[in-house]
Formats: sequence, C-alpha cells, structure tokens
Amino acid sequence: MTGSTMEIRRPGRPAFDLTGTPEGQAFSDACRSITLDKKSGVSLWRQLYEQLETTIREGRLEPHSRIPSEEMIADRFGISRPVVRNAMQALASKGLVVKVHRKGIFVGSPPLETDFISTTLSAYDDLIARGHAVRTKTLEFYRSEPDEKERDALGLDAEGSVVRVVRVFWMDDAPITYTRMSLHGEKVPGFENMDVDDRSILGMVRERYGRTLVRAERWLNAVIPPKDVAAVMGIQQGLPMIEIESIAFESDNTPLEYYRAFYNSDAARIHMAIMK
Repeated sequence: MTGSTMEIRRPGRPAFDLTGTPEGQAFSDACRSITLDKKSGVSLWRQLYEQLETTIREGRLEPHSRIPSEEMIADRFGISRPVVRNAMQALASKGLVVKVHRKGIFVGSPPLETDFISTTLSAYDDLIARGHAVRTKTLEFYRSEPDEKERDALGLDAEGSVVRVVRVFWMDDAPITYTRMSLHGEKVPGFENMDVDDRSILGMVRERYGRTLVRAERWLNAVIPPKDVAAVMGIQQGLPMIEIESIAFESDNTPLEYYRAFYNSDAARIHMAIMK
C-alpha cells in the first residue's frame, strides 16, 4: 500500500506499540537507564530481570500499568524472546509482573520484603533504606554479665560483659520483629547510657566507636514464639514466626553482635539474593 503504513497484528495477540501509546512511552522513559552487557559473565536474562526489578521497586513503573509484550521488549533491548521470557518469569514469581491472558503484561504490586538477613545491615537500616516508616519500642537496655550463649557467641572471658537491648520494631505500623541484641561490652564502653529509641543501634556503634560489621552467620527456624513475645507484638498466640539467630563479626574476625529475633513474615517476606 503506497504512501501509508499498516500495523500488522498477529491473530490472538493484543497489540501494544512501544512508542505509540502513553504506557509505551512511560515504559521507555522508565527503562532509559537499563543497559545489557553481552560480554558480561552475568546472563542477559538475569541482567534484564535485576534491572527491571529495581525499576519496579523504585516506583518508576506504576503498579497495574501495562508494559510491552515480550516481543516488543526483545526488540527494545536487542535480545531474543527467550531471554525476555526468562526475565518475565522471574519477575512474575515475585509478583512484580502479572501476565493476563489475551490482555498483556502488567506491573504488579511489589510485596513488602526485607533484605537484612543476607546483608550486614540491621533491620532498622534496611527498612529505612526502603523508605518505610520505622518505629521502635525499647523494652530492656542495660549492661550485664553474659549468659552462656552470649559468652560463647561473643568469645567473652570471665570478666566480660554485654550490653543487652530488647526492642520491638514496627514497619508502617505493622509489627515486624522482636529482637534481643547483645553487644560485646568491652567494645562499646558507656553505650548503655545512650538514647537508642527510634535509632539504628549499629549506626550509632559505627559513628561513636568506629566499629563496622563485615560478615555474619545466621540461622533461621520456624517456631511458636513465647507468649510474651506474641503479646507485645500483637500476634495471635500459637501462630508460627521465624526465629533468627545471628553472630556478626568485624574485619578482624572478632564478634561484635549476637542476637535472637522473632520475625513476622506476614508483615514482609524475607528476600535473599544468591549469586554464583
């Protein structure tokens, strides 16, 4: 047909022009910073998946907005459809995109999750970094002789002490964790006299004493929490929570922090990134 263009539609597939609709333009603008390196040791589908995940979680793509078809995305980034399909499947498994039959692909509502289990960040720092409103209630805060578990975990001698902090955290008004933290007493002199309400304890330790965690060993277990823990968190008694036990170390491989926490996974899932 001379002097005009025709849009070719495949039977049974919804049309979605990447550059010809507001949604298509929004996708293009949101993904402007995405770059794929074909020479990288990281697979292309993972590169696309991780960068689209960041784009969605940062709110650059509106929840429930429509995004291009796999074919259009493949054309946009110069990659094959199987690469796009693998990335979309990974996003769909997290609820970040939703495929609707005969209608297309839509941005999902990202489920709340935390990353502190797989990093040396505290729960407080992780939640603040994600833009959540965080509130804490300090139930106990004092210096004491260590019990057997604290002594073993922190490598304390007979004269050693710990600074114990028991706190409850709320994320956006939802109770998320009950934590019993013990700090190596000799490494934090006078810390028990500070105000820790609604503050990051590890951030305070870093600023005041110049001590930073570089690695941690953690153990997870599904348990029925003690009645006092369930009561203070407003959790129905008898429902399981995730118990987290952790020992965290400084760069000289000596322990600084030991804690046990009860985590409410109904408030937010725990996310762990595993890299090869």
